[in-house]
Amino acid sequence: MKFVSIAAKGIKEIFRDKKGLALLIVFPMAFMFVFGFAFGSTNSANEPMDIAVLNHDNGTTLYYQNSSEEINFGDNFTSLLENLNYEDSVTHLFNVHNVSEEKAKDMLMKREIACILIIPENFSNAIRAMINETVRTEITSNIGEMIIGMGITEWNTTNGTYYYDAENNTLYLDGKPVNITGFTDFPANYTLPEVENVTAEIVIEGDTGYIEFGRAQSVLIKVFEEYKNEIKRNAKESVSLYFGTDEKYYDFVQSRIKPMPGTESFTIFDYQAPGIIVFALLMMVPAVAGTLAKECEKGTLERLKLSKMSSFDLLFGTLIPWSLIAIIQVIILFLVALLMGFHWQGGNLSIILAVGIGIIGGIASISLGLLVAAFVKSEKHATTLSPIIAVPMSFLVGSFFPLPKAVIGYINGKGFQIYDVLPWTHTVNALRYLLTFGNYDVLYYVVMMSILTAILFIAGIVCFSKNRLKAE
Repeated sequence: MKFVSIAAKGIKEIFRDKKGLALLIVFPMAFMFVFGFAFGSTNSANEPMDIAVLNHDNGTTLYYQNSSEEINFGDNFTSLLENLNYEDSVTHLFNVHNVSEEKAKDMLMKREIACILIIPENFSNAIRAMINETVRTEITSNIGEMIIGMGITEWNTTNGTYYYDAENNTLYLDGKPVNITGFTDFPANYTLPEVENVTAEIVIEGDTGYIEFGRAQSVLIKVFEEYKNEIKRNAKESVSLYFGTDEKYYDFVQSRIKPMPGTESFTIFDYQAPGIIVFALLMMVPAVAGTLAKECEKGTLERLKLSKMSSFDLLFGTLIPWSLIAIIQVIILFLVALLMGFHWQGGNLSIILAVGIGIIGGIASISLGLLVAAFVKSEKHATTLSPIIAVPMSFLVGSFFPLPKAVIGYINGKGFQIYDVLPWTHTVNALRYLLTFGNYDVLYYVVMMSILTAILFIAGIVCFSKNRLKAE
């Protein structure tokens, strides 16, 4: 069987070519290391976000029930940020740096921090105005509810002083008595607080091109909104207690994040690792195209044709060694990914299936290499042209980042996107399902990539046979 001899010859040549082998194995491994470090796979997913806080707040005075309290809400909010933890964790949400403005700017430019939070001078005064507005609304609401329940026939819509004369059981509104027969517990001489026209704006400054800034600013905004809501809730509860009610405020509609089982500590790297394996398979395209072009350029192919070698012998003999390389790539890169902190979910069976999927993806790359080799004029031409095709294709199939939706139709209820005409798109999806999410429902992807690989392989055989193996 001549294809066995050709396969043995191909294996020897692959392992003799140290530079080519390094391109196939070491280069993708380097990608795995770089992406692993860049996207935090070696660290805990709950890592504190570094921020700097510039607190310019002057503080304010709060008046409550004939007493006063000096308070600085800027300090209060900064302390909250320093002590916040991730949910169900002892890890701090923020690592707060209290530094000078000059130092903060320097740290921001060096990307030592994600952002700068700037608290203005009138921050506490604006919070006091918000509290007064909340209290005023709550008082009028409580009084209104009480009076509605007592059958009062007269009502003055002006805002002012409410006074209850307990001795005469009379409620006065702006000095005018109203009928509250049977009412005995209304607080006396309560004046509504004034709402000042004070607004303040906190500023979150950072590099919008820095991924950590996007993460930190979104969390800070949510924390600040909850901080304001908590202040309002406390003000409302204080007013309700003053009116002698035991009213509680419930959050009737809530939200909760529920991660997929096993994905609670996932990082961006967990999404990218299977894609890097597919990138490695695509790097076989230059190697296959260069090897076959070399056979043609040096006349080896002509000598093989004289030995009555069939097209099947050459192509199947070429397929075997490169399929072995695909297996080696999948296994080695999977182990490197684990070393870099990849959260593998699939179990032992997923590895076996991933190797099988890798073989199909490798055959697709071999087929593309056949197509390139069928039209190039030399080995140099092949090794120059192939990377121009293979590297952009690794991005087009979604190896590293999610692709925008571009649905052109539906197959069995699944949206078929323009990228899905490439077999490696389904290879990436299948590997992510198996290795990242532990989901074995990959039949659709395996069938699609097999069909597309078969089409590509037939096209490669036809073109290579016609251009390189035809009789002279």
